[in-house]
Amino acid sequence: MRKILLAFFSYLKYRNKKFARIGSNCFFKSIHSQFTNTENITIGNNVYIGKNANFDAAGGIEIGNGVVIAPHVTLYTRTHYYDGPSLEALPFDNKMICSPIVIGDYVWIASDVIILPGVTIGKGAVVGAGAVVSKDIPDYAVAVGNPAKVVKFRDRERFETLLQEQEPFVYNKFGHKKAKITQ
Repeated sequence: MRKILLAFFSYLKYRNKKFARIGSNCFFKSIHSQFTNTENITIGNNVYIGKNANFDAAGGIEIGNGVVIAPHVTLYTRTHYYDGPSLEALPFDNKMICSPIVIGDYVWIASDVIILPGVTIGKGAVVGAGAVVSKDIPDYAVAVGNPAKVVKFRDRERFETLLQEQEPFVYNKFGHKKAKITQ
């Protein structure tokens, strides 16, 4: 049985929305958030999504286990058609190009990040505050800036050791204090 913790207003807003899948122990701090095309959103276990999130899931969004998404993060899975032989209007026409976004397990996406269509973020990656992600980010990478660039890699061995030693957690509703989850 899945357990979803929602802030009161987000519960009222999203209670009738159908998501493709939501795992257990997820927390959406979703007041003022907007999720469109929710039937194309898959969310793993132990996921935290901060307030003021904006997920446009026309092309599909897949979020792995143990992901932390800070406030004010935007995911776009579609863009307007603006160039090419079949362009019918300026500056762009009403054709939409949809591409999925895939976020791997145990990724941390900091505040005010924008992720563009077709991007895959690898396992254990960290995306710094304010980054604009237009290209894939490999496993265990730390990426920052506009456009986001990989500046270093996390210690893979230490990361994997911690995964085996520690239980998964989800942030509690009163702040950023870790709350252990027993499975």
